[in-house]
Formats: sequence, structure tokens, C-alpha cells
Amino acid sequence: MISTKRKKTIQISLLLFLILLVNTSSYATWSIIAVDRNTGEIGIAGASCTFDVSGIASLIPGKGAIVVQASSNYFARMKGVDLMENDMPIEDILKAMKAKEFNPERQQYGVIILDNNSAPLVYSGSEIKDWNGSRIDNNFAVLGNILVGEVVINDAFMAFNAAKDKPFSERLMDALEAGENAGGDKRCGKQKARSAFVSIYNPISDAIINLSVTGIDKGGKPAVTLLKDKFDRLNNKKDYGSPMLDAKSLRSINGYEIKKADLDKFLQKQMDSLKIPGLSFAFINDSKIVYKRYMGVTNVETNDKVTNKTMFDAASMSKTVFSFFVLKMIGKGLIDLDEPLYKYLENPGIAHDDRYKKITARMVLSHTSGFPNWRFLDSNGNYDGNAKLRIDFEPGTQFQYSGEGYQYLSEVLAHLLNTDVNGLQIIIKKELFDPLDMGKSSFIWNDYLEKYRAKGHLNRKLNTGWASNSNNPNFNSAASLQTNIVSFSNFLIELMDGELLSENEKNQLLKVQSTSPATKNANSKKYGLGIRIESTDYGENYSHGGDNLSSTAQYMFNIENKSGYVFFTNSEHKKTLQYNLKRFLHRK
Repeated sequence: MISTKRKKTIQISLLLFLILLVNTSSYATWSIIAVDRNTGEIGIAGASCTFDVSGIASLIPGKGAIVVQASSNYFARMKGVDLMENDMPIEDILKAMKAKEFNPERQQYGVIILDNNSAPLVYSGSEIKDWNGSRIDNNFAVLGNILVGEVVINDAFMAFNAAKDKPFSERLMDALEAGENAGGDKRCGKQKARSAFVSIYNPISDAIINLSVTGIDKGGKPAVTLLKDKFDRLNNKKDYGSPMLDAKSLRSINGYEIKKADLDKFLQKQMDSLKIPGLSFAFINDSKIVYKRYMGVTNVETNDKVTNKTMFDAASMSKTVFSFFVLKMIGKGLIDLDEPLYKYLENPGIAHDDRYKKITARMVLSHTSGFPNWRFLDSNGNYDGNAKLRIDFEPGTQFQYSGEGYQYLSEVLAHLLNTDVNGLQIIIKKELFDPLDMGKSSFIWNDYLEKYRAKGHLNRKLNTGWASNSNNPNFNSAASLQTNIVSFSNFLIELMDGELLSENEKNQLLKVQSTSPATKNANSKKYGLGIRIESTDYGENYSHGGDNLSSTAQYMFNIENKSGYVFFTNSEHKKTLQYNLKRFLHRK
């Protein structure tokens, strides 16, 4: 056990960590916000001598972009995002962000909108550090603080302005690179910056593409140079070992071409034959969303249409997202994958069985903890509201799918971060949802979900099922994520080709950790951490489903073929739809 003195030291340190995580500055140094009103593209790029500068920015598809740097007040940025999403004038957005509660004199704001010819607005507070300033054009602005001098802003401005014949993404990259060449962040010396990012919304794919470099040691390679190398490799990589696709086709999971028109027909046939009220479906190729469909209704009684604003219940797909977050916390040194969880937080609910002291985060995430799925359900699915938590076998020796283990691990993390379990939503948003542009995704119920979440249906009649709602609003790491196809696709893109996790952490997530036994009705299945793994002759398929009775969902991706998909339904028909979909997509 950890000594009382050491435990207090750890708790104090982690309290400071949480305060810093939620409230403190990014102290970002130079950034560019821009729009192309001819193509509808929106972009942000930035660099800094801090560990991760990407948290300064919010890009709102079809609307505009916001950066909040210097002291980088998160709540000021979210206020601006909310107003921009509701089509408020740019002057009103900036005015609201300058409210006293956001301490505006310590902030540097940049706001740009797409749908008129208004120039962007910038505000530099009186207390931010020199050199600071900005330059503004009708379609873009460059702003910064703690720079070696005005030359950083001027060179970045001129580089973007001079590259009008280049693609929008290259103009952003050129501007960022010019700022580095001019000296960048004065705290970094010859390194210029330790982190850098570029984020672009393209209306053709209706997707946000993120590229970032973070966490470089002080004195290491310049972040913008590394980002530029990564950017060039991505742009120059054309041979994917599969058919070259036109706008009417996509690459299936197995690498073969599928016509989008054929997929349209297939999905409509499934909607009709299975009587699915509503469906949201997205397909990914090469780190981009190349196909999206919103079909049917959110509610059979009101006939409200499924749209890009519709949120769905991810159910057990929540486990993959939470597992990713756990590995990110492991990377920060908060918790060890193989340390018994009781050493961080004892569990009175299972203290009667000493075997629980062997349970680790790895066992929880790979379903080998020995816990049942839920304590109130016996092995036959019978409900007992008074049932106590139990352990069914020696931890680490067998597979048994368990949501209870995820809940225990949530409590451990909340304890270490000096918050309650619902408070994990704030941290996950900061660490995961914001960097990946996962929009309104949430593990806890809120007013937005009350308005936009699709209603569950069973036998095409309204049914609450086990999904989150206003009567069941709390954080459940195993089952309560509410999201949509674009947000979840951005998460899948990160799993396939992102860098929020180290290579070792991602390997832990995606390698086989456990195997479920075969039954009369099902074959044996391999699992990583919060994810299922299926070996095929064209590479590994990674997947997970979600089923809260009246809301069901599924995702699958293949890294070798750089392809994946996700769908959400407000019905009970995920299993049949997924079976039919796999047969359709695996045609040659």
C-alpha cells in the first residue's frame, strides 16, 4: 500500500495537475486563422514553446474559427464557439468573449467567420507578454505573443498572402513555417517551438483534418519543421496499394472499390427491410471522411429528420474511447497499466473478496478482471437490484465481458484527478474531444443532448432502453458516450493515423490482450484494450459494437487499407445490419 504521507503528496500533486489541466494557459505564441470564401475552407495553424498548443483553437464547420491564446481561457473559447454556432455577428462574439469573467486582459483572441465579407477580429489584452501583436487581412489574421519580434507576424502574414495560387492547406503551412524561420517563440531559442498544429475544414468531404506535433523536449528539433515534414509526406503519399478512386467510389475494408451509389442502395434496402427509424453512417479513407449519410427520423411520432446535428447513443463503443483516455493518462504518469487498482483507491463494494486486490487497469480494459458485466444481472440475465458486486474467477486468468470493471477504473481515475466521476467529462473533453474535434460528444447528459439526441426505438416504437437520458444522466465509462458520425469518425482517424498516444501506448490498445471462449452461438474473439481484433487475409480489422436495447451502433476499421466506417441507429438492429454490411463490403 502507498504510505499516508506519500499518498497525500501524490494527491496534492495531482490536484495541481488538474487545476493546470482545466484552467491554465497554453501561452501560445503565433497562429493564423483563415477562410477561403470561394471554396468554403476554414483553417487554423499555430506553434508554441509549450507541450501542446493545439488546445487554443476551435474550428466550427461551415461557420468559422476561434483562437484563444496567451492565458488561453477555455471557457472564453467555448462561449465564442456557442455564439458562432448560433450565427451571432462577429462583433457580438468578440464582445462576449471579452466579458470580465474571462479575464480578457490576459488573453489574445482571434475570431473569423465564413459567410460574409467581414474581416476577422483580434483582441490583445493589456497584460499579455511582449512581443505581441497582430496583422489582419479580409480573409485571414496572424496573431502572436512572447515572440522574438514583430518580424514573426509580418513574415507569416506575407507568406500566406503571397501564396494565393497554392492550395489553402499549403498556405497555412507556409505561414507557420515563415514564422519559425523568423525566430518564433523567444522562450525556445533555436528550437523556435516545441509543438505545432494545422487544422482545416473542407466542405467537400465535410471533415476536419488535423495534423500536429506535440511534446518535443526543450532543445530538440523545431516543431514546425517536423510538422512540415509530416505535412509533405501526407500530401505526397499516393500509392495506397489499392484502386485509385474517383469521387463516386470509396475503398472498402478489404481494399476493393465500392461505388457510393451501390452503398446508398444497400443502406436504403436495410432501412426498409429492417424497419430502422433512423440511421447515421460515415466511411473513412486515408484519414478523411469520404462518405456520410443521414437517413430516416429521430422519432417515429414527430418524424423529425436525422441531420448532421443529430446525436446518437454510442453504448458500449464508449469503452474504446475511455480506454484511449486511460492510456493517455498512463502516458502522463498518472496511473500504471499493471499496478493493482486498490493501491490507488480501495473498493468497499468488493472488499469482502481479497482477490480484487489483484485487479489492474489492463485486466479491466481487456475484460479479464473477473467482475460480471453488471452486478445487478446474473448469468441468465435476471435482474436483482440488491445484488452485491462479485468476482467470478481469479483476476487475469479468464475472459468475461464487464462494464463493472470500467466503472471501478473510472472511480480510480476520478480519485487520482481529485474530481468526481462526472468531472471526468471535463478532462476527457480537454484531452480528447477538443483536440480531435469531437464536437458536442459527452459522457454525461446535457441540454444539447436533450434537444438533439435521437430517441430509441424497439419494434419501431419509442423505447428508452438502457441509454443515457435526463433520468440517467451520469458518467458511465462503459456505456454513456453520446456522439455523432463525424465526431466518432475523427476519433477513428486518430486511432488509425494519429499521434495523441505514443507508439507504445497505441500498441497496447491495439494488440491482442485477451481471448473470449467459443460458445455454441459464437466463435472465439480476440480483444485489445476496449477493442475487438479480427485477423483476416488483408490485415487486422478493429471493431466494437454498442447495444443499449433501443439504440445500437458499430464501427470497424482496417489500418493496412486505411479504411473504416461507423454507424448509429435508433433501433435494435445493429447485429443484423452489421452482418449484412460486412457481406456487402467484402465483395470483390
